[in-house]
Amino acid sequence: MIDLIVLSGTSNPDLSKQVARALKLPLGDIEITRFIDNECRVYIKENVEGKTVIVIQSLSAVADQYLVELCLIGHALKSLKAKKAIAVIPWLGYSKQDKEFRKGEAVSAQLVAKFIEAAGFDGVISVELHSENVLPYFHIPVIELRTESVLLTSLRSRLSLEHAVVVSPDKGGKSRSERFARSAKLPIAYLVKKRDLSTGVVTVVDIEGAADEKDVIIFDDIINTGATAIRTSQFLRVHGAKKIYFLATHAVLAGNASEQLAKSHIDQVIVTDTIAIAKKRQFPKLSIVSVAPLLSDAIKTL
Repeated sequence: MIDLIVLSGTSNPDLSKQVARALKLPLGDIEITRFIDNECRVYIKENVEGKTVIVIQSLSAVADQYLVELCLIGHALKSLKAKKAIAVIPWLGYSKQDKEFRKGEAVSAQLVAKFIEAAGFDGVISVELHSENVLPYFHIPVIELRTESVLLTSLRSRLSLEHAVVVSPDKGGKSRSERFARSAKLPIAYLVKKRDLSTGVVTVVDIEGAADEKDVIIFDDIINTGATAIRTSQFLRVHGAKKIYFLATHAVLAGNASEQLAKSHIDQVIVTDTIAIAKKRQFPKLSIVSVAPLLSDAIKTL
């Protein structure tokens, strides 16, 4: 393997430790502190000259803060003459705003890509991008990792798939759900939704395919407020679904999502650790699967 150093930002230190352990490397020495006015200060103590440096940082929760931190690390690495700097960004925050939905809106995904490049990073490794529209905004190599294998392994340890069906929650998730169904060798059904133009509320009105008397698996990239997952589970339960499993790569769990999911019709929520989940946001139905093996395998190919 190349001469490698792994540095961790402050967004997801546990995942960084697991990745370093999988690579049989210690975490590099970096000090990240705050000035009295809350501005970020980065001090890299490691000798990185001529070496490839991996920086692990999710752009979650306080995404603005973590983005600036990541860029400061990248800038410092270049000044220290690192051979190559790779940003490992398990959750690429701001990726939902990948185009101008209304005139006058900032395309934040495009600007974030420019920030990362301007900071001096030579490449990016990310996990399950919210939209492929993000990729053209980067002019450096981007490796996108898929999570269906790790989530499917976890699911199989909990459920016999003999009487299961994958249900696609919406048009945006159709290709993702179909990919998961192919991996699991399972049939797929599609929910039909209708948006109230006056209120913006989306309602499930029908299902194309059979979910009656089936164990239902819903696979999505993000679980944010959980509202969509909860409404979907209510509809599926009414239409005869047995157990309902909601699988998501990125557990944002905004607001009271954890509380609402805990009392929903969903039997099990399985997510990955691309975003650090505080203990207070965890609940009995929640299982967390690590993407550290995926990330370490990708890093080994550099």
